[in-house]
Amino acid sequence: MLDALKFVQGAVARRDFVPALTHFQIRDGYIRGFNGKIALCAPIDLDLDATPKAAPFIKAIEACRDTVEISLTPNGRLAIRSGSFKAYIDCLEGEEFPNVEPEGDEVVPDGGLLDALRVLAPFTAEDASRPWAQGVLFRGPSAFATNNVVAIERWLGYDFPVPINVPKDAVQELLRINEEPMRLSVSDSSVTFHFSGGRWLRTQTHSLEWPDITKVLDVEASPKPFPNGFFEAIEVLTPFVDSIGRIYFSEDGMSTSHEKGVGASVAIKGLPEGCFHYGQLAKLKGVATKIDFSLYPKPCPFYGDRLRGVIVGMRLNG
Repeated sequence: MLDALKFVQGAVARRDFVPALTHFQIRDGYIRGFNGKIALCAPIDLDLDATPKAAPFIKAIEACRDTVEISLTPNGRLAIRSGSFKAYIDCLEGEEFPNVEPEGDEVVPDGGLLDALRVLAPFTAEDASRPWAQGVLFRGPSAFATNNVVAIERWLGYDFPVPINVPKDAVQELLRINEEPMRLSVSDSSVTFHFSGGRWLRTQTHSLEWPDITKVLDVEASPKPFPNGFFEAIEVLTPFVDSIGRIYFSEDGMSTSHEKGVGASVAIKGLPEGCFHYGQLAKLKGVATKIDFSLYPKPCPFYGDRLRGVIVGMRLNG
């Protein structure tokens, strides 16, 4: 039972503007959660029809140490008993739980979805004014992500059966579940990821109207491996960066100020002049193996295992 609760707990709203969204629905041997965007469903060994408050229900099950007995009380609460432990969970009153089910055409991807999400998730946008970029786009042989500083393409090794733009919240849930989906159900506005044992995750999808970022990625470059100690230097300098987060490159190495004798620095060989955001550089660790910093201030292309991308620098003085 706890496994089923752990699976669906990511689809519970944190605020109770719509009370139903902070509850689970237990019906017909399944438990569902829906937070207004993401729905999660899993089989559960309970022959009940109830809609308990999600957070205390999870805590009560976690507190059980012996055989668990669950029943409905005459006043509509869920009674949970395990040994000497007992808890009563309020259930939803006067409001229907949203009926959210998988819909659309079923397609079967040829694997690699999780690997692509692991690489691309850190590069999805935070800017709500660009909702299309707040997700990972699967289209043709590739998956894409961009946060307006980094744009990245990961090759899948096959043509994805249908284009979808998976919102970042759903991406995080898929990574938490950490299982390759068996198949997808895709409609014009949603996608459902089906897992073994009758479990599924459904999410709204973002717009497919992306700019053609391959134009930015198709750049002639002379990439080189990152200098020895590059990412270690970023980690060392991070506590000393300014409020904008700048790290400067020069023939002497990396520093947190463009002015000599100010800030902190690390001596590294092989870097041309440039300026980049420390956080965006740090995200390239374990992703990119080669990069061409010589193109700065233009976007600098990088490459890794089955991927390519560009990172945009910051102005040296500004």
